[in-house]
Amino acid sequence: MFQKGIMSQGRTTLSEAVSRAVLVSAPAGILVFDSAGRIVLVNAQTEELFAYGLDELVSQSAEVLFPELFREDRLQRTAASTGSSEWQRGPVSFELRGLRKDGKELPLEVSLVPLDTPDGPLVCCMIRKMASPQQAEQALRDTEERFRLMVENSHDIMTVRDADGKVRYTSPSISRIMGYTQEQMVGSTGFELVHPDERSTVESALKEFWKNPGARGTIQFRARHAAGSWVSLEVTAYNLLDHPAIQGVVINGRDISERRQQEAGKDQMIAELQQTISNVKTLTGVLPICASCKKIQEGENWRQIEAYVRDRSQVEFSHTMCPECSSLWYPDLQSN
Repeated sequence: MFQKGIMSQGRTTLSEAVSRAVLVSAPAGILVFDSAGRIVLVNAQTEELFAYGLDELVSQSAEVLFPELFREDRLQRTAASTGSSEWQRGPVSFELRGLRKDGKELPLEVSLVPLDTPDGPLVCCMIRKMASPQQAEQALRDTEERFRLMVENSHDIMTVRDADGKVRYTSPSISRIMGYTQEQMVGSTGFELVHPDERSTVESALKEFWKNPGARGTIQFRARHAAGSWVSLEVTAYNLLDHPAIQGVVINGRDISERRQQEAGKDQMIAELQQTISNVKTLTGVLPICASCKKIQEGENWRQIEAYVRDRSQVEFSHTMCPECSSLWYPDLQSN
């Protein structure tokens, strides 16, 4: 990054301009020191991080910022030997405590990168401030609070069961969907709530599921509401018994009663359509019909066309007379 023109005076090269732009805009602290540990370049982020004024750090020893690094001779072991093949392979990163101008310590993550320049070997130091234990603890508390609010306000029922199948935790949604309190469910298996027609299937499926840590599965069944009605549930389970932080089976239950009713309505409609179609008889082939009386021959018998068609379809006949037949059979009536 600072391999060319970093220490040159006079004309500004393109490489130096790009390097300066990166130095100024970088979100992390950056400083460059020579083989003697003397700081030759520093950006504003580093000055702000260590509470130094403009250009106060230039020409000072990097030891004022990283006393631990020099005190433990870590620089000599990992970075100062810029000619070693191990150091040339890439950056060396580690955590240490930095020292601000006011004497306060900073937890830092530092990466050292060797630079080979016309002015001699340099070391570029990338500096990031690490969260303090208090900040990390607060961040953890904030994450736990967000997760708690998500679970407690979810429309689904979230449950954690132990290895014996008993409920260790269930979310407040259990009251809205099933009518039971959290206290009523904790410590129970809840199998007594499963519909009798489905209980053995559910128990067998869950018993096998418990034997496979890491497994994921879905099952649908009916469970009894506290008011006595039946609620259709779709349950998705995650076997995390071998997870050190969970050591249980996480179950997400969703009320699908409305969906089941809609599916049942569709099934009934399909059944009715199929029944209607099965009652429709199609006439095919050649029908022998009398050219005079229009009776249809059926085996040895002759039947009126109306009766023949009526037996083979869902139709009824209403008799009338067309104008031509009226003139033929009732000429007097037609003339009047």
